[in-house]
Amino acid sequence: MSYEGFRAWIGARLLGTQYATIRVDDSDIDAVAKKLGVDADLLLEVRAQAIIDLHDRGLAQPISNTKARLALDQVSQRLYQYQMWFPPEVFEVWRLECGRRGVHPPTFIRSLIHHYLLGTREPSPLQDWSWEGTLYRGYRSGRVSERAAIPHGAKRALIRRSTLLGTRSTHVVRALILGAMRGDYQSLPLVTSGMMYDDESRYYTGETRSP
Repeated sequence: MSYEGFRAWIGARLLGTQYATIRVDDSDIDAVAKKLGVDADLLLEVRAQAIIDLHDRGLAQPISNTKARLALDQVSQRLYQYQMWFPPEVFEVWRLECGRRGVHPPTFIRSLIHHYLLGTREPSPLQDWSWEGTLYRGYRSGRVSERAAIPHGAKRALIRRSTLLGTRSTHVVRALILGAMRGDYQSLPLVTSGMMYDDESRYYTGETRSP
């Protein structure tokens, strides 16, 4: 496993623990990071991501001090909330797959997008959801959504690449999600938003790859 992959693996597992909350005082970050055997920047990154995820789910978490609030604001400003809408029946299967893998749903979507943008493989874009022989069109009633915080640069790269394919980004991401639900991406490296790139040139956009 590469260093980046190992770092993403550690970060994903810190999410949801007490170390991913602001209960850890800023002054104690270095000591706690040393105790865990991780670098302090990763711990700060995971903590900011955990707070963003809570806000995405409508679960407000108090910000204990001005420094922590400023850090959250800075992270939030450089992130885009990528939203995917699901038919309720597909959403239920999606959440079950996330639970089976032990992955937080927004982390799963974010990691799928990051993995896709780093590679050159193209899934077949899907205009509509389709699961086990059922095609879902015009599913406005009861639909539910999932949000994943990604850098604006990653959003731009995703749109540019999708446009060159003659499709929409949601059609590509839908194909990625359904592929994961069918068992693909078993070794997918998990990433936080801070592990993604805000510089779109670092992703493959279907035009030229950066050296």
